[in-house]
Amino acid sequence: MPTQKYLDTLLEIKDNPSLSQRSLAHKLNISLGLTNAILQNLIHRGWVKAQKMTGRKILYLITPQGIARATNLVYDRFRETQNYYQYTKELLTSYLTDLYNQGKRRAVIYGTNQLAEITYLSLLDSPIKLHSILTDDSESSSKKKFLGHEVLILSDFIEKYSQQLSEKSQKELVIISTVSPDKLQQEIKKYKNIPKNIKIINIESILKNFT
Repeated sequence: MPTQKYLDTLLEIKDNPSLSQRSLAHKLNISLGLTNAILQNLIHRGWVKAQKMTGRKILYLITPQGIARATNLVYDRFRETQNYYQYTKELLTSYLTDLYNQGKRRAVIYGTNQLAEITYLSLLDSPIKLHSILTDDSESSSKKKFLGHEVLILSDFIEKYSQQLSEKSQKELVIISTVSPDKLQQEIKKYKNIPKNIKIINIESILKNFT
């Protein structure tokens, strides 16, 4: 059984001991049969105990051993996340430094997700400077902030910067896409005045090549 299912079930039971199997299955987004199998496994391990109530109702309670196990699993997940974060940041810093050596001087981050956050921190440790942060959300206001920086929608970026960039500056600029760049590329085609020399990099593809 995947560790994640152990943890999710234990935490749900800890927070909501009155949940029925059906409600628990709905919360975990898994089948009723799998929920029953997980509960029986946890009961067998001594991490959960079943207490019969009136009628057919059963109360599932997390035991002290279950609480200890859930704590360990949460800590393991935290360490895995921290290791991934640091590893990804180091890879991106190295990659950005290579881009600098190839002549890139400023970077636009496309996206406002966790990978965008890691990319931003990697930029701080690299010679490349942040140019701006973009989003594909047309409903976003230009006043929206991400990591303390103004977030622009693509049309605002084009209007604000495309006419200001010389051909040399265009070649020195790179757009780092932290989400699928397909929509970005489609949008760019709509604007004739967008700089044609700006390189777009799908950072997820780069990371997959490293791992």
